[in-house]
Amino acid sequence: MKKKGLLFLSTAAVAVTLAACGGKGQSSDATTTSANPQPKMKFASEVTHEGTPIKGGTLKYAIVSPAPFKGIFMDELASDSVDSQITSQIDNTLFEFDDNRRLTNTGLASVEFDIEGKTATVKLNSKDYKFSDGQPLTIDDYIFAIEAIGNKDYTGVRYNGNYQNIEGMEQFHSGEASSISGVEKLDDYSVKIHFKQMRPSMQLAGGSLPSYVLPKHIFSSIPITEWEKSEYVRGTKGVGIGPFKIESIVPGESVTLVPNEHFYKGRSKVDKVVMEVVSPDTVVSQVKSGNYDIASMPSSQFEAYKDLTNVSFISSFASQYEYIAFHLGKFDKEQGKNITNPNAKMSDPVLRQAIAYAIDNNASGESIFNGLQRGTNSIIIPSFKDVYNPNQEGFDYNPEKAKQLLDEAGYKDTDGDGLRENKDGSKLSINFAARTRDDANEALIQQYLLWFKEVGLDIKLYTGRTLEPSLFYEKIQADDPEIDMFAGGWGIGYDPNPANLFGETAKFNFSRFVSSEGNEIIGKIGSTEAFDEAKNVEFFKQWQKYVHDQAFIFPTLIGESVTAVNKRVKFMNSEIGTKDAKSELYQIELVSENSFK
Repeated sequence: MKKKGLLFLSTAAVAVTLAACGGKGQSSDATTTSANPQPKMKFASEVTHEGTPIKGGTLKYAIVSPAPFKGIFMDELASDSVDSQITSQIDNTLFEFDDNRRLTNTGLASVEFDIEGKTATVKLNSKDYKFSDGQPLTIDDYIFAIEAIGNKDYTGVRYNGNYQNIEGMEQFHSGEASSISGVEKLDDYSVKIHFKQMRPSMQLAGGSLPSYVLPKHIFSSIPITEWEKSEYVRGTKGVGIGPFKIESIVPGESVTLVPNEHFYKGRSKVDKVVMEVVSPDTVVSQVKSGNYDIASMPSSQFEAYKDLTNVSFISSFASQYEYIAFHLGKFDKEQGKNITNPNAKMSDPVLRQAIAYAIDNNASGESIFNGLQRGTNSIIIPSFKDVYNPNQEGFDYNPEKAKQLLDEAGYKDTDGDGLRENKDGSKLSINFAARTRDDANEALIQQYLLWFKEVGLDIKLYTGRTLEPSLFYEKIQADDPEIDMFAGGWGIGYDPNPANLFGETAKFNFSRFVSSEGNEIIGKIGSTEAFDEAKNVEFFKQWQKYVHDQAFIFPTLIGESVTAVNKRVKFMNSEIGTKDAKSELYQIELVSENSFK
């Protein structure tokens, strides 16, 4: 039960496929409204198949993606969703959590918070834990992970405001100190962490409390700048505390896993798991042929697979959203923070709002995604029931309002060619970047361009085509000056705190939009005042309104994730990662040596 537990069921949304898109259409009555934020799922959340489980067997797991994996199998360095699906099976975090996303003391470690004293005491629940290579796990491995992420030479994306909130971290990061003063080792199995301020999300899975561990006995002897190239990160020598370890790798294509005999919850019930990248264009035929036991299914191909007889389907509300965002600055590596450019082409929030109103997300969700996707009013998705605001104004499809906003703001067609100019009369041409996924997605992106043109905006696809996902994110993270706006997607985990995605120091803040007002609201969400539930709700409402008004990002689609489960899998549910999960991969049993076809 780890921070990323739901990821491997929801990451199908990262590779979600789209059917050819027609006209602009109208929002369907079947589309969920804010008064009913979570629609009824098409399928049940769990399935049980008949048959007596065999001993062992090989589970075949499809990673549905249009692109190969990068092969960085380490929690602290992985930033790609495909890599993370594999990493989640060989590594683990210290804490478990309940159905409300709150940390419990039932995992590898327990935590005790002292809000007034501004400390968290983390204690391993056993002295007998071991890594997959048989070496003991101690609190030094937890401390080592904190120090690694805080190291000035660290190459990953995890170093952010949560780590900077640890006393002495910034001095350590800058090289002024050789250790982190706020990390107080108590003994070989417990540590007390001193924080500058206590944050409510420390109590949540994936929140503000460090949760990673690293085998110090391995990585302490490798320069941190060389970790990404190490055979312990990219090869079969990876060492973790998850249920599996790597037996073999076909670069970019597949990984074969075998049980970690030292896993603290016991040996896997299957002998092997083969995790293989499968194109969204071919996954339906592959599942029909019985080539995979578990596969996330493309929403746009629902009609092609809904009647398959060799599998059952389970549904869950996908913990992710698709979005369009605007390039408004850069990440300054020397300062370690995002810098907003007030003169960026897309700096006018009215222009950004007009673009948001020009898109009919509900129509595409209903007709293209067979009702499995829909528009939403907030980047805080409805599954965060405690802080989601169903009454927040969204960007419903309204091309006339988009035109009015543009007219009033001074973006007018001054030369009669049907396309608007800038306020000063100069040509307004906007470059739009998007990821390559499949033919249907290409059609949707083209439909976006048509919708933009309908309101008089000359928005062209950057380079004239979509970009392979790894190249897309490489250019976005590098702040390519030729990209003005872009369409991406987030798997959002369990902590809705916006600091990690939109904070001043967040490397994932791809828009590079920061402001004193936004920083103030994020600060309130992370303050001790927000431990009061009513105040927490109030602060999140302020954040949702602020994001809507500034429109530096807006959500396009949220919805349902459908997973195909071959009938030789005894039992599976969609609650993987929560306290009631009964179908983590290591728990799955098979009732036949071969998949049903």
